[in-house]
Amino acid sequence: MRWLKRRFYSFLWFIAKLPFKLIFLSLRWVFSDKRLNRDGYVLKKSHSDGKDRLEHRVVAEGILGRRLEHWEVVHHINGKRDDNRASNLCVMSRTGHDRYHRWYDKVYESYKRYPPRETQLRQLTERFGGVLLGDSVRKKAG
Repeated sequence: MRWLKRRFYSFLWFIAKLPFKLIFLSLRWVFSDKRLNRDGYVLKKSHSDGKDRLEHRVVAEGILGRRLEHWEVVHHINGKRDDNRASNLCVMSRTGHDRYHRWYDKVYESYKRYPPRETQLRQLTERFGGVLLGDSVRKKAG
């Protein structure tokens, strides 16, 4: 019987906190300059025009020092769409990106495991024409 009483009180506590959580989450959504879109990518509010832009494209443009062309894709190497570190991003053409994912899926189907990161990085640059942004940062610093 005590467990039922504990469950009931924890449920009451959850209900009591709910309005405060909803208010906090809605305020954070309104005043934050970053949010996730429906596909899991991070949207960042642009300071110049106030529009939402994909953060990984903004990071890539900052490292490359130019605007990305409409046919260029920013690939997340580890597959996590909210991980926008320069070491996790690679800029490539849309066709190269599609070819890379066909190769990646074929390797998984054949061996039932994904290729190692080193192999992925080598294939991205040599075979599919990608530019690793982590390397660009190191070249600028060095």
